[in-house]
Amino acid sequence: MSVLYLSALKPETKTFLLTEYIETDRAINRLQVWPGNLDKLDRLRFETKTNMIQYLARRRQALTPSDGFNIQDEINFYTDIIKVVIKWMYDSINETEFAVVWKPLVAYQKLTSAKEDVGVERALGTVFYANGGFESHSFFEMYNTKVHNFRAYYKTAKLYSERVDMIYATTVQEVGNNLTDIIDQFRFDIQHHVEGSNASAFADLAKARHWFDNMTIYLDALLNIQQDLGSEILAILDTVVENVTSNLTISAAFLVIVILMCPFVIWTTENLTSSIQKYALTLVDKTRELTREKRRIDSLLYQLVPKPVAEQLKQSKTIEAQYFKSATILFSDVFKFNNIMDEFKAGDVVELLNELYYIIDSIIDTYDIYKVNATNDAYMVASGNHTGMGWHSVFGAILSLPVNNLHRHRR
Repeated sequence: MSVLYLSALKPETKTFLLTEYIETDRAINRLQVWPGNLDKLDRLRFETKTNMIQYLARRRQALTPSDGFNIQDEINFYTDIIKVVIKWMYDSINETEFAVVWKPLVAYQKLTSAKEDVGVERALGTVFYANGGFESHSFFEMYNTKVHNFRAYYKTAKLYSERVDMIYATTVQEVGNNLTDIIDQFRFDIQHHVEGSNASAFADLAKARHWFDNMTIYLDALLNIQQDLGSEILAILDTVVENVTSNLTISAAFLVIVILMCPFVIWTTENLTSSIQKYALTLVDKTRELTREKRRIDSLLYQLVPKPVAEQLKQSKTIEAQYFKSATILFSDVFKFNNIMDEFKAGDVVELLNELYYIIDSIIDTYDIYKVNATNDAYMVASGNHTGMGWHSVFGAILSLPVNNLHRHRR
């Protein structure tokens, strides 16, 4: 709109621009969050909403044709701002976590770029018809670039959203004329204009106004599409946020339950751990007792049967008779045991026999001799590997004990 003010169609004042200024400032202020990474160059005017509004305000106040402002400067001023915003939008779509909105979001961004190109095209076309041509070939190249970019962006937007063509057709029908054909004819005139022709003869202010009005309707149609896509994106995001909020609520509820149950779980765990420790200590004690009992039982079993036979019995094996080429069996008793029993107390007799059998047991442990039985003063042993000479040496030591100890137990 400011390009219109600088062109031959400009009104006497720029009061008509105030509405556009107000709407622009309102749009900026409606942003709830100003992106901190908007400008990659970190220019001051892009840091906050206030800085941007003040930057625009200074430009608006200084805008006047008499102060050296020209159309190219004005186009460059706003194009620079819009390019920063569009670049930020493209970067944001690559970083978004909401994959469900990427298609309408891409269409929205492509349409935003298309609107920017149509806006510049409207300004350049107005100047073209008001002046009867472009001031230089660079304006002509810029115009063709904008038209080409618009068509590419609009085509891409249609690929990502079917609503683009549908909303555009509805808007054009409301206008009541073939807007696309009219604009295409204008574009044909501009692109096929012969440079160097008489500009004053070709200038047509009425045609410039007609061009401007139709391009404004065209921009409004694109704006309707953009707003509809924006509403679609917000609706999808609201659904996503609602689902996320619902999931977060459920997660929070579970977290509260877990927190409330933590003391009980800890208490139960501690009690269980304590019980396990007590059980482990009890198990250790029982294991020790079992080991002692096993040793005692083994000792008793070894006294009843030979150790090799006892081992086979413990393993539930069948005991088979063994062949010995030679064997010796000894029966012994205490000389005049009946007289000893008459002379000595019963306790002394028992103590005497215990000591006697203990000594004999200790001696035969060092030889391959098996004690078969010990009843009262009778003592029976057997061996399959010793000669009579071996027996004499063993029992020579055995039989000397009772004689030496008889007097100690006498009354």
